[in-house]
Amino acid sequence: MYATEKDLDKLTRCYEIQRWDEGLCLSQSLLKQFPHDGRVWELSGMLFRELTSFKLAQNALETATTLIPLSDRAQLALADCYLHFGQRQLAGEMFQFLYEKVGIAPQLHSELKDRLQKLSDSEHQSDGWEPADLQRPKLTAEHHYNLAHSMGYLGYPPECVEQEILRAIELAPDCLEYRIGLAGFLSQLHRAEEGYQYVARLSLQEISRLECECCLERLVKVFHAGGDHRRLLACMDRVEEVKRAQRKRKCINNDEE
Repeated sequence: MYATEKDLDKLTRCYEIQRWDEGLCLSQSLLKQFPHDGRVWELSGMLFRELTSFKLAQNALETATTLIPLSDRAQLALADCYLHFGQRQLAGEMFQFLYEKVGIAPQLHSELKDRLQKLSDSEHQSDGWEPADLQRPKLTAEHHYNLAHSMGYLGYPPECVEQEILRAIELAPDCLEYRIGLAGFLSQLHRAEEGYQYVARLSLQEISRLECECCLERLVKVFHAGGDHRRLLACMDRVEEVKRAQRKRKCINNDEE
C-alpha cells in the first residue's frame, strides 16, 4: 500500500513553503503506515536536508533509491549529504551529471552551477567548503525539539534525538517543556540520574500544573534517581490528580451518552 496523492501533495506543500517540522511530523506518520513508499522516504530526506540533518537525510534518501528513481531535487540533496561527509568526488560527479542533464529546471541548474564553482574553488583552499554554507536555516528551539520528536518516532539512534533536544534547550534555556522532555527521554534510556540536572529546579507549583501523565511518571523515576523526595512526592500526587480527572471526564462522557 502507498500514501494517497492528497497526502503526498500536502507533504510536498510543507516542503515548498518551508514548514519543515510540520512536514516531518506528517512524513513519520505516513512512513509508519506505508514503509515501502519511496516517495515519502524521498520527501522525508529532502526535509531533513533542509534542516541540515545530513545523516538522517542521507539515510532516508538512500532508502528511497531502493524503492524509486530519485527526482533531480532529491539527487541534489543526496549529493549535498555526500559532500558534507567528505565524499567530494562522488558529490562532484552527481553535481556534474545533474548540471549536464537535459531539461533540468532553471532554478536547480543555477544551484548546481554555484555548487560546482564552490567545489572547484575549494580545491585551492585549505578550509574547504560544504553545502551547508550556502543555505543554513536559522532553526528555532521549537524546530530542534520537533525534529527530535520526529527522529525518535522514526527509530533513529538515541544520541541523535538527545542532541536535537540539547540544541533546543540551548536556544530556549527557560522552556520547561524541553527540559522535562529531555529528562524523561533520558529516563527511558536508563539514564534517569543524568536527566535529573535538567529538572532539579522545577518548582512544586510548576509540577502541579503538568497535565501529561506519561511525563509525570517519567519525572517520578528521574526524581527518585536524583534522591529528590520532595519533588518525587509532588509528582506522585500530581499523577493521581491527573488520573482522577481523567476518570471523572470519562464518567461524564458516559452519562451524556
